[in-house]
Amino acid sequence: MPISFPGLDRSRGILLVAVAAILWSTTGIMSRILFEQTDVSPFMVAFIRLAIAAPLFMAVGWLHQGRRFLQLPPSTGRWLLALGLAQAGFQAGYLSAVERIGAGLATLVTLCLAPVLVALFGTLLLGEPLTRRILTAMAIAIAGTALLVVSPQALNIGDGLWAGLGFGLAAAAIYAGFTLISRYAADHVHPMQSAALGFGIGALAMLPILFVEGVTPLVEGAAIAVPALAYIALIPTTLGYICFFNGLRHTTATISSILVLLEPLGAALLAWALLGEALGRYGLIGAVMLTVAVVLLTVPGVARRILG
Repeated sequence: MPISFPGLDRSRGILLVAVAAILWSTTGIMSRILFEQTDVSPFMVAFIRLAIAAPLFMAVGWLHQGRRFLQLPPSTGRWLLALGLAQAGFQAGYLSAVERIGAGLATLVTLCLAPVLVALFGTLLLGEPLTRRILTAMAIAIAGTALLVVSPQALNIGDGLWAGLGFGLAAAAIYAGFTLISRYAADHVHPMQSAALGFGIGALAMLPILFVEGVTPLVEGAAIAVPALAYIALIPTTLGYICFFNGLRHTTATISSILVLLEPLGAALLAWALLGEALGRYGLIGAVMLTVAVVLLTVPGVARRILG
């Protein structure tokens, strides 16, 4: 009979989720470098990220489940289709925001507003109660986003600022929908089934755009684009998701929610250190406020202690 060490398992789970969040935070950094040095579009990056990761998730799923990986419960097809379309929309929107306003600002806006929108959609679409905790988190998130936007560093971006923010907000809304769909899918299919089919459907959904764009920018910038795209698809995407799913088996949802905050905060720090994307005083206050809003939404115990 194998010996179990609960403390060790919990520590391993925390470490794996933290590693996943840190790996995810490098996606925007590498994408930003790619956009600055080549003419590769956000749509091309999103497509290759999804297209390479999907078969790798299939392979991992097959190793875990064998033939059961190909067996889907009835009526899950339309949910997985919606999951794939949402995945494509999120990737395209987020990467378009990164191209226009930088990795740090785009990641903070997209990933910190997404939980707020999940709570809002849950209230509007699912009839969940609009509690004081949700209203407080929404107010703090809106104020934090406003501080990010009016900071001198953001205003210096110029004409691309509002378009980038629009893409970031759209990506946050799509990610919120993706999260709600994933809640349903998690009760019916294995995580690797969701990942493989969601990424695969997302890649297929982007094919028409790529036929219009062509592959010339990818070929011309191959010396930089190929290793950068391989890194994005293999490390933060495939390895990051595998670490996350395995970490979830050994830690609580609350701890995981907090650790995932390392992604936007890590992206902002890396963007400042590697790309010179400083947030400034107002931007830093805004980033802290967004983080507080997410904690209020994901950690009910903290909200009870703060709000009474």
